[in-house]
Amino acid sequence: MASLAGAASSSSSCGGHRQRSDRSSTLRRGRCLRSVSLLGLAAFGVQTVAFAGLGSIRRDSHARASVRAGVRLHASSSDLPATWKAGPADVYSGQAQKALYLMKENPMLFDDTVEEELEKLQVQKDAEQKAKTALEANAKEDQLVLRRRIEEVKMNDRMRIVTELLYLKVCRKFQQLKVPLIPALKGGGDVKFGNIDLKGLTTDIYSKDALELVRDHLFRIIGQQGNPSFMGGMGVVQIAMFQAGQVYAMSAMFGYYLRRVDARYQLEKLAGNFGAWGDKAPETTDDPFSEDKGAADSLKGYISSFGPDEVQSMWAVTSVEAQMAMESQVTALFGDLRALKEKLVNALGMVSSPEEATVKLEQAIKKDEVESLRITSDDLRRLVLEAVAYGSLLNDQEKQVDSLYELTPASSRVMGVLSDDEEGRMLPE
Repeated sequence: MASLAGAASSSSSCGGHRQRSDRSSTLRRGRCLRSVSLLGLAAFGVQTVAFAGLGSIRRDSHARASVRAGVRLHASSSDLPATWKAGPADVYSGQAQKALYLMKENPMLFDDTVEEELEKLQVQKDAEQKAKTALEANAKEDQLVLRRRIEEVKMNDRMRIVTELLYLKVCRKFQQLKVPLIPALKGGGDVKFGNIDLKGLTTDIYSKDALELVRDHLFRIIGQQGNPSFMGGMGVVQIAMFQAGQVYAMSAMFGYYLRRVDARYQLEKLAGNFGAWGDKAPETTDDPFSEDKGAADSLKGYISSFGPDEVQSMWAVTSVEAQMAMESQVTALFGDLRALKEKLVNALGMVSSPEEATVKLEQAIKKDEVESLRITSDDLRRLVLEAVAYGSLLNDQEKQVDSLYELTPASSRVMGVLSDDEEGRMLPE
């Protein structure tokens, strides 16, 4: 486990404000903390997220739940809306609008229609590539510049269409699970999602091995060390909008990562037990788990054997379209996390310790200097589980889409607001 946690978590340090001439000595003492590392939170050696306002959690003396009962199933899914609503993100292309209409009015035609649209887009892409090759052989330089600009516009347009179709395919999976996606939370204030059967966000999606890690992830975020009653459903916490959005984005990345790792784990476990043609493998066959018996026992043990390079490659989202689909969901729910982060950093100012940052954040929330949410532990649990499920289902649908349309390879860097590559001031961890 140490290798994964060490590779995934970001270290932070703090230092006082210094003049430019004292910069070298300041760096020796330590730089100002960056924003809380999402990779560090999502790794299996994560720190517990400290939410502002935990000191005022309300408790019900009759509600005492076991931590192991954190993933609790509600009675039924009878609260589902009569007319299905897709996720909070809007779609604009004609192809996505058509698919959205079918998802609401005639879901049985949705998958076939999306597949047809993706195949058409791939045919267009191939035709344009052939035309480009033929043109470059004879065209003049000024013609090539104009042509490249036209191709760039067409490529971006196709990418947006495919992103919207991919997003709707994920929404369709939630529809099949009979779990409505939570509405936009940009307005802040009190949050109440209503009861659903959490089975659709847990046992209906994951293998037994993966479900255990989802439970661990959930407990580390909302378990709150020393506050077992918060897991009981009666606690109410007020958190900054940026923190809520960060938790959702990090959990979605965790779900995407978990799906990739679980698929690889199950495949390697199968390869270790059977030969190439399905016959029982001989005793001398190399077993990928033979050197580490702990790795064969659980997915958690398997992940703990990863080196830093493997963690980095497995963590990254594979395609640009999947990155955009994930960012669209987070932005539609919480707004622009970059803008929320900047507003929060400005409200905190310079701080010298995590404790001071937490106090300043509580004060900023009380003064309405930053957007915030008041949310119960039950609803926070659902928010986290939905985010993890969104990432996992996005990974599934990305593979399906890529079998019909060649997706755009993404860089290995963590996407958008999940990266922590810029200097910043201390945010509560």
